[in-house]
Amino acid sequence: MSAARPGGDAALPARGPGVDWRLYLVTDPHLGGGRGAVPDIVYEAVLGGVGVVQVRDKECDDDEFATHAAAVAGAVARACTETGRRDVPVFVNDRLDVARELGLHLHVGQRDVPLARARAALPVELMLGLSIESDGQLAAAVAGPGPAPDVIGVSPVWATATKTDTAAALGPAGADRIARAAHAHGVRAVGIGGVTPATVGQLAATDLDGVCVVSAIMAAADPRAAAADLLARWEDGKSSSPGRPRA
Repeated sequence: MSAARPGGDAALPARGPGVDWRLYLVTDPHLGGGRGAVPDIVYEAVLGGVGVVQVRDKECDDDEFATHAAAVAGAVARACTETGRRDVPVFVNDRLDVARELGLHLHVGQRDVPLARARAALPVELMLGLSIESDGQLAAAVAGPGPAPDVIGVSPVWATATKTDTAAALGPAGADRIARAAHAHGVRAVGIGGVTPATVGQLAATDLDGVCVVSAIMAAADPRAAAADLLARWEDGKSSSPGRPRA
């Protein structure tokens, strides 16, 4: 792989603290109109308030993916610089070698590289995310003997057309239960699956730290406006649920 590490030798953000998990974008090259269009969409989405980005692309080899991920990370850095925002973490989906080469964070699923192996292979400053579909999977992830993940993607909250190989939908109550259990172990939790402008407020009323979206931004005519709208709806949901701590 030949893509340069984004940001060169600049210090990476600390793991976890200070990250704005409220709105987490997972990219999709098909919904975005092609791989080449993704960095521009991500740039606009970060300007609109996205706080975390995950690069997901299952259809290219590691070299092409590394080039693509570096371009996305560059777009994120540009948006942060132009707005004066702190760093927005960039995760890569499943590609452990790419994450290590580029100095990006890593997200793995239940059928990807095992959590303990991924954590051992990543530099200590890089975060590791894990997809969780059940209480049992969370219990196994935090049982050790190695470190727990830094963040979990609780999925699917609702059924979604963007990812069909998932377990039964958890619903807001199930996502809330898993988020509470994750917090007991110092693990952040974001909900993914079927999150739209119409449903994001329901999840703001749970203990989730935020929501992951794919099509709600990647397929939007105006990604910046779509991100701002989702974030505003999340905040409105928090404001109407006074018994819940703010993320």
